Amino acid sequence: MHLLQFRRWSESAGTFPKRLVTVLILGLGIVLGIAGIGLSQGSFLPQNSLSEPTAPSAEVERVETGIFAISVYDIDLATNSFYADFYVWFKWKGAIDPITYLEVTNSISDWSMMSVPAHPEPERLPNGSFYQISRVEGRFLQSFDLKHYPLDQYNLSIFMENSAYTTDQLVYVADDQASGYSQFLTIPGWSIVGSAIESLVRTYDTNFGDPRLPSQSEHSVLCYSLNIARPWSFFVWKLLLPLLIVLASSCAALLLAPQHIDSRVALPVTALLTTVFLQETYADSLPDLGYLVLMDQVYVIAYILIFISILEVIITAYWVDKNEEIWTKRVMWADSILLSLQIIVMATGLIWLVTQA
Repeated sequence: MHLLQFRRWSESAGTFPKRLVTVLILGLGIVLGIAGIGLSQGSFLPQNSLSEPTAPSAEVERVETGIFAISVYDIDLATNSFYADFYVWFKWKGAIDPITYLEVTNSISDWSMMSVPAHPEPERLPNGSFYQISRVEGRFLQSFDLKHYPLDQYNLSIFMENSAYTTDQLVYVADDQASGYSQFLTIPGWSIVGSAIESLVRTYDTNFGDPRLPSQSEHSVLCYSLNIARPWSFFVWKLLLPLLIVLASSCAALLLAPQHIDSRVALPVTALLTTVFLQETYADSLPDLGYLVLMDQVYVIAYILIFISILEVIITAYWVDKNEEIWTKRVMWADSILLSLQIIVMATGLIWLVTQA
Protein backbone atom coordinates (compact mmCIF):
# COMPACT_ATOMS: atom_id res chain seq x y z
CA MET A 1 0.00 0.00 0.00
CA HIS A 2 2.69 2.50 1.01
CA LEU A 3 4.92 1.40 -1.90
CA LEU A 4 2.13 2.00 -4.40
CA GLN A 5 1.40 5.43 -2.92
CA PHE A 6 5.07 6.42 -3.09
CA ARG A 7 5.31 5.32 -6.73
CA ARG A 8 2.27 7.44 -7.67
CA TRP A 9 3.75 10.41 -5.83
CA SER A 10 7.11 10.01 -7.61
CA GLU A 11 5.50 9.86 -11.04
CA SER A 12 3.32 12.89 -10.33
CA ALA A 13 6.09 14.93 -8.76
CA GLY A 14 8.54 14.09 -11.52
CA THR A 15 6.47 15.65 -14.31
CA PHE A 16 7.08 19.28 -13.42
CA PRO A 17 10.86 19.05 -12.87
CA LYS A 18 11.26 17.17 -16.13
CA ARG A 19 9.55 20.01 -17.96
CA LEU A 20 11.78 22.50 -16.19
CA VAL A 21 14.86 20.55 -17.26
CA THR A 22 13.63 20.65 -20.85
CA VAL A 23 13.10 24.41 -20.68
CA LEU A 24 16.53 24.95 -19.13
CA ILE A 25 18.27 22.88 -21.80
CA LEU A 26 16.42 24.66 -24.61
CA GLY A 27 17.18 28.07 -23.10
CA LEU A 28 20.86 27.28 -22.69
CA GLY A 29 20.98 25.93 -26.25
CA ILE A 30 19.56 29.20 -27.57
CA VAL A 31 22.08 31.22 -25.57
CA LEU A 32 25.04 29.15 -26.73
CA GLY A 33 23.80 29.35 -30.32
CA ILE A 34 23.64 33.14 -30.14
CA ALA A 35 27.04 33.24 -28.48
CA GLY A 36 28.58 31.06 -31.17
CA ILE A 37 27.51 33.60 -33.79
CA GLY A 38 28.32 36.68 -31.76
CA LEU A 39 31.77 35.80 -30.48
CA SER A 40 33.58 35.42 -33.79
CA GLN A 41 37.02 36.97 -33.59
CA GLY A 42 37.41 40.05 -35.74
CA SER A 43 40.51 41.38 -37.40
CA PHE A 44 42.37 44.33 -35.91
CA LEU A 45 43.11 45.65 -39.40
CA PRO A 46 39.80 46.86 -40.86
CA GLN A 47 41.36 47.86 -44.17
CA ASN A 48 41.02 44.69 -46.25
CA SER A 49 43.18 46.26 -48.99
CA LEU A 50 46.27 45.99 -46.78
CA SER A 51 48.72 43.16 -47.40
CA GLU A 52 52.23 42.08 -46.50
CA PRO A 53 54.98 43.70 -48.62
CA THR A 54 57.37 41.87 -50.87
CA ALA A 55 61.12 42.45 -50.72
CA PRO A 56 61.83 45.80 -52.44
CA SER A 57 64.36 46.02 -55.23
CA ALA A 58 67.68 47.81 -54.84
CA GLU A 59 66.40 50.86 -56.77
CA VAL A 60 63.58 51.51 -54.29
CA GLU A 61 64.25 54.11 -51.61
CA ARG A 62 63.96 52.52 -48.15
CA VAL A 63 62.86 54.75 -45.28
CA GLU A 64 63.46 53.34 -41.80
CA THR A 65 60.58 54.63 -39.68
CA GLY A 66 59.71 54.23 -36.02
CA ILE A 67 57.05 55.43 -33.58
CA PHE A 68 57.29 55.87 -29.83
CA ALA A 69 54.00 56.59 -27.99
CA ILE A 70 54.05 59.13 -25.15
CA SER A 71 50.40 59.23 -24.14
CA VAL A 72 47.07 57.75 -25.23
CA TYR A 73 43.81 59.02 -23.81
CA ASP A 74 40.09 59.66 -24.38
CA ILE A 75 39.30 56.25 -25.85
CA ASP A 76 35.73 56.80 -27.05
CA LEU A 77 33.83 53.61 -27.91
CA ALA A 78 30.81 55.59 -29.09
CA THR A 79 32.72 57.59 -31.73
CA ASN A 80 35.30 54.85 -32.49
CA SER A 81 38.25 57.15 -31.84
CA PHE A 82 41.13 57.90 -29.49
CA TYR A 83 43.75 60.60 -28.88
CA ALA A 84 47.46 59.84 -29.13
CA ASP A 85 50.68 61.75 -28.62
CA PHE A 86 53.82 60.19 -30.09
CA TYR A 87 57.20 60.69 -31.72
CA VAL A 88 57.84 59.52 -35.28
CA TRP A 89 61.26 59.48 -36.96
CA PHE A 90 62.58 58.81 -40.46
CA LYS A 91 66.01 57.74 -41.70
CA TRP A 92 66.68 57.45 -45.44
CA LYS A 93 69.19 57.73 -48.24
CA GLY A 94 67.99 59.08 -51.54
CA ALA A 95 66.57 62.06 -53.37
CA ILE A 96 62.91 61.47 -52.49
CA ASP A 97 61.63 63.30 -49.42
CA PRO A 98 59.48 60.70 -47.55
CA ILE A 99 57.80 63.31 -45.32
CA THR A 100 56.35 65.84 -47.78
CA TYR A 101 53.47 63.66 -49.02
CA LEU A 102 53.08 61.56 -45.90
CA GLU A 103 49.48 61.16 -44.70
CA VAL A 104 48.00 59.74 -41.50
CA THR A 105 45.13 57.92 -43.16
CA ASN A 106 43.05 57.24 -40.05
CA SER A 107 43.29 60.75 -38.56
CA ILE A 108 39.86 62.27 -37.92
CA SER A 109 40.60 65.99 -37.98
CA ASP A 110 43.64 67.03 -39.99
CA TRP A 111 43.14 70.66 -38.99
CA SER A 112 43.45 69.78 -35.29
CA MET A 113 46.47 67.48 -35.68
CA MET A 114 49.70 68.92 -34.39
CA SER A 115 53.02 67.90 -35.96
CA VAL A 116 56.18 69.63 -34.77
CA PRO A 117 59.51 68.64 -36.39
CA ALA A 118 62.55 68.72 -34.14
CA HIS A 119 64.83 70.10 -36.89
CA PRO A 120 64.03 72.81 -39.45
CA GLU A 121 65.65 70.62 -42.12
CA PRO A 122 66.56 66.92 -42.12
CA GLU A 123 69.96 66.35 -40.54
CA ARG A 124 72.85 64.35 -41.98
CA LEU A 125 73.98 61.35 -39.93
CA PRO A 126 77.62 60.13 -39.94
CA ASN A 127 76.67 57.27 -42.30
CA GLY A 128 75.27 59.74 -44.83
CA SER A 129 71.59 59.11 -44.07
CA PHE A 130 69.05 61.87 -43.59
CA TYR A 131 67.25 62.01 -40.25
CA GLN A 132 64.12 63.80 -39.08
CA ILE A 133 61.94 63.37 -36.00
CA SER A 134 58.59 64.97 -35.21
CA ARG A 135 56.15 65.00 -32.35
CA VAL A 136 52.58 64.32 -33.45
CA GLU A 137 49.34 64.65 -31.51
CA GLY A 138 45.83 64.13 -32.79
CA ARG A 139 42.61 62.10 -32.79
CA PHE A 140 42.51 58.85 -34.73
CA LEU A 141 39.79 56.57 -36.02
CA GLN A 142 39.65 53.05 -34.61
CA SER A 143 36.86 50.56 -35.24
CA PHE A 144 35.98 48.87 -31.93
CA ASP A 145 34.45 45.40 -32.07
CA LEU A 146 32.57 45.12 -28.78
CA LYS A 147 31.46 41.48 -29.09
CA HIS A 148 33.75 40.46 -26.22
CA TYR A 149 32.83 43.32 -23.84
CA PRO A 150 33.82 43.46 -20.97
CA LEU A 151 36.71 41.12 -21.81
CA ASP A 152 37.52 43.08 -24.94
CA GLN A 153 40.98 43.73 -26.33
CA TYR A 154 41.96 46.18 -29.07
CA ASN A 155 44.84 47.37 -31.18
CA LEU A 156 44.91 51.18 -31.22
CA SER A 157 46.43 51.66 -34.67
CA ILE A 158 48.00 54.58 -36.51
CA PHE A 159 48.40 54.27 -40.29
CA MET A 160 50.87 56.39 -42.26
CA GLU A 161 50.96 56.31 -46.04
CA ASN A 162 52.76 58.17 -48.81
CA SER A 163 50.17 59.26 -51.36
CA ALA A 164 52.62 60.42 -54.04
CA TYR A 165 55.04 57.53 -54.46
CA THR A 166 54.28 53.87 -55.15
CA THR A 167 56.11 50.86 -53.75
CA ASP A 168 58.41 50.69 -56.77
CA GLN A 169 59.73 54.13 -55.75
CA LEU A 170 59.57 54.30 -51.93
CA VAL A 171 58.82 51.95 -49.03
CA TYR A 172 58.66 52.50 -45.27
CA VAL A 173 60.60 49.92 -43.24
CA ALA A 174 59.53 49.47 -39.63
CA ASP A 175 62.14 50.25 -36.99
CA ASP A 176 60.84 47.68 -34.51
CA GLN A 177 63.95 47.85 -32.31
CA ALA A 178 63.53 51.47 -31.22
CA SER A 179 59.74 51.71 -31.51
CA GLY A 180 57.47 51.17 -28.53
CA TYR A 181 55.80 53.23 -25.81
CA SER A 182 56.80 55.15 -22.70
CA GLN A 183 57.15 53.27 -19.43
CA PHE A 184 55.05 56.05 -17.88
CA LEU A 185 52.20 55.56 -20.32
CA THR A 186 49.01 54.52 -18.51
CA ILE A 187 45.42 54.40 -19.73
CA PRO A 188 42.80 54.52 -16.93
CA GLY A 189 40.53 51.49 -17.13
CA TRP A 190 42.84 49.59 -19.48
CA SER A 191 45.93 47.40 -19.31
CA ILE A 192 48.67 47.82 -21.92
CA VAL A 193 49.61 44.44 -23.36
CA GLY A 194 52.28 45.57 -25.81
CA SER A 195 52.96 47.35 -29.08
CA ALA A 196 53.91 46.44 -32.63
CA ILE A 197 54.96 48.23 -35.80
CA GLU A 198 54.94 46.77 -39.30
CA SER A 199 55.30 47.75 -42.91
CA LEU A 200 52.31 47.00 -45.15
CA VAL A 201 51.11 47.67 -48.68
CA ARG A 202 47.79 49.20 -49.66
CA THR A 203 46.43 48.38 -53.11
CA TYR A 204 44.16 50.79 -55.00
CA ASP A 205 42.18 49.25 -57.88
CA THR A 206 41.69 52.59 -59.62
CA ASN A 207 43.61 55.23 -61.55
CA PHE A 208 41.67 57.99 -59.74
CA GLY A 209 40.31 59.23 -63.08
CA ASP A 210 43.77 60.02 -64.48
CA PRO A 211 44.34 58.10 -67.74
CA ARG A 212 48.10 58.55 -67.33
CA LEU A 213 48.09 56.33 -64.26
CA PRO A 214 47.81 52.53 -64.24
CA SER A 215 44.51 50.92 -63.25
CA GLN A 216 46.10 49.53 -60.08
CA SER A 217 48.71 51.01 -57.77
CA GLU A 218 50.40 50.02 -54.53
CA HIS A 219 51.55 52.39 -51.79
CA SER A 220 53.69 51.71 -48.74
CA VAL A 221 51.91 51.94 -45.37
CA LEU A 222 53.40 51.99 -41.89
CA CYS A 223 51.13 50.64 -39.14
CA TYR A 224 51.83 51.21 -35.44
CA SER A 225 49.57 49.41 -32.94
CA LEU A 226 49.25 49.69 -29.17
CA ASN A 227 47.53 46.61 -27.79
CA ILE A 228 45.24 47.25 -24.81
CA ALA A 229 42.89 45.02 -22.84
CA ARG A 230 40.24 45.63 -20.21
CA PRO A 231 41.33 44.15 -16.85
CA TRP A 232 39.53 41.09 -15.49
CA SER A 233 38.80 42.88 -12.23
CA PHE A 234 36.35 45.14 -14.05
CA PHE A 235 34.38 42.14 -15.28
CA VAL A 236 34.48 40.13 -12.05
CA TRP A 237 33.92 42.79 -9.39
CA LYS A 238 31.91 45.50 -11.14
CA LEU A 239 29.70 43.52 -13.52
CA LEU A 240 29.58 39.83 -12.65
CA LEU A 241 29.49 39.96 -8.85
CA PRO A 242 26.36 42.19 -8.59
CA LEU A 243 24.56 39.93 -11.07
CA LEU A 244 25.49 36.79 -9.12
CA ILE A 245 24.20 38.37 -5.91
CA VAL A 246 20.89 39.13 -7.59
CA LEU A 247 20.68 35.58 -8.94
CA ALA A 248 21.42 34.24 -5.46
CA SER A 249 18.49 36.24 -4.07
CA SER A 250 16.28 34.77 -6.78
CA CYS A 251 17.42 31.24 -5.94
CA ALA A 252 16.85 31.96 -2.24
CA ALA A 253 13.11 31.81 -2.97
CA LEU A 254 13.52 28.08 -3.55
CA LEU A 255 15.03 27.67 -0.08
CA LEU A 256 12.02 29.15 1.69
CA ALA A 257 9.26 26.99 3.10
CA PRO A 258 6.52 26.33 0.51
CA GLN A 259 3.94 28.03 2.76
CA HIS A 260 5.67 31.43 2.34
CA ILE A 261 4.10 32.02 -1.05
CA ASP A 262 4.31 35.83 -1.02
CA SER A 263 8.03 35.86 -0.25
CA ARG A 264 8.72 33.07 -2.74
CA VAL A 265 7.11 35.11 -5.52
CA ALA A 266 8.50 38.49 -4.44
CA LEU A 267 12.17 37.45 -4.42
CA PRO A 268 12.54 36.37 -8.08
CA VAL A 269 10.30 39.20 -9.32
CA THR A 270 12.47 41.73 -7.46
CA ALA A 271 15.55 40.02 -8.84
CA LEU A 272 14.16 40.36 -12.36
CA LEU A 273 13.65 44.12 -11.99
CA THR A 274 17.10 44.53 -10.44
CA THR A 275 18.67 42.58 -13.30
CA VAL A 276 17.06 44.90 -15.84
CA PHE A 277 18.44 47.89 -13.94
CA LEU A 278 21.95 46.40 -13.77
CA GLN A 279 21.97 45.72 -17.50
CA GLU A 280 20.89 49.27 -18.29
CA THR A 281 23.72 50.58 -16.11
CA TYR A 282 26.52 49.11 -18.24
CA ALA A 283 24.59 49.41 -21.52
CA ASP A 284 24.50 53.21 -21.11
CA SER A 285 28.29 53.30 -21.50
CA LEU A 286 28.15 51.48 -24.86
CA PRO A 287 27.04 52.76 -28.28
CA ASP A 288 23.91 51.39 -29.94
CA LEU A 289 24.85 47.98 -31.28
CA GLY A 290 23.12 45.55 -33.60
CA TYR A 291 24.50 42.47 -31.83
CA LEU A 292 24.84 41.01 -28.34
CA VAL A 293 28.05 41.60 -26.45
CA LEU A 294 29.47 38.99 -24.09
CA MET A 295 27.82 40.58 -21.04
CA ASP A 296 24.45 40.63 -22.81
CA GLN A 297 24.70 36.89 -23.33
CA VAL A 298 25.45 36.38 -19.63
CA TYR A 299 22.32 38.37 -18.84
CA VAL A 300 20.26 36.24 -21.24
CA ILE A 301 21.15 33.20 -19.13
CA ALA A 302 20.23 35.13 -15.97
CA TYR A 303 16.86 36.16 -17.41
CA ILE A 304 16.04 32.55 -18.34
CA LEU A 305 16.91 31.28 -14.85
CA ILE A 306 14.92 34.01 -13.09
CA PHE A 307 11.92 33.45 -15.35
CA ILE A 308 11.96 29.72 -14.60
CA SER A 309 12.14 30.49 -10.85
CA ILE A 310 9.09 32.72 -11.15
CA LEU A 311 7.28 30.03 -13.13
CA GLU A 312 8.18 27.41 -10.56
CA VAL A 313 7.00 29.33 -7.48
CA ILE A 314 3.72 30.25 -9.19
CA ILE A 315 2.92 26.67 -10.21
CA THR A 316 3.97 25.15 -6.87
CA ALA A 317 1.80 27.70 -5.07
CA TYR A 318 -1.16 25.75 -6.47
CA TRP A 319 0.24 22.56 -4.95
CA VAL A 320 0.59 24.16 -1.52
CA ASP A 321 -3.04 25.32 -1.62
CA LYS A 322 -4.09 21.68 -1.41
CA ASN A 323 -2.98 21.75 2.26
CA GLU A 324 -1.67 18.20 2.08
CA GLU A 325 1.70 17.12 3.40
CA ILE A 326 2.45 15.06 0.30
CA TRP A 327 2.11 18.15 -1.92
CA THR A 328 4.44 20.13 0.36
CA LYS A 329 7.04 17.41 -0.04
CA ARG A 330 6.59 17.57 -3.79
CA VAL A 331 7.28 21.31 -3.76
CA MET A 332 10.42 20.90 -1.68
CA TRP A 333 11.65 18.13 -3.95
CA ALA A 334 11.01 20.24 -7.08
CA ASP A 335 12.76 23.21 -5.44
CA SER A 336 15.90 21.21 -4.70
CA ILE A 337 16.03 19.81 -8.24
CA LEU A 338 15.53 23.22 -9.84
CA LEU A 339 18.07 24.93 -7.58
CA SER A 340 20.75 22.39 -8.49
CA LEU A 341 19.98 22.73 -12.20
CA GLN A 342 20.14 26.53 -12.04
CA ILE A 343 23.60 26.44 -10.46
CA ILE A 344 24.84 23.96 -13.07
CA VAL A 345 23.39 25.90 -16.01
CA MET A 346 24.72 29.27 -14.81
CA ALA A 347 28.20 27.90 -14.12
CA THR A 348 28.36 25.98 -17.40
CA GLY A 349 27.05 28.87 -19.49
CA LEU A 350 29.36 31.40 -17.84
CA ILE A 351 32.46 29.23 -18.25
CA TRP A 352 31.62 28.51 -21.88
CA LEU A 353 31.04 32.18 -22.78
CA VAL A 354 34.20 33.35 -21.03
CA THR A 355 36.39 30.69 -22.63
CA GLN A 356 35.00 31.60 -26.06
CA ALA A 357 35.91 35.25 -25.45
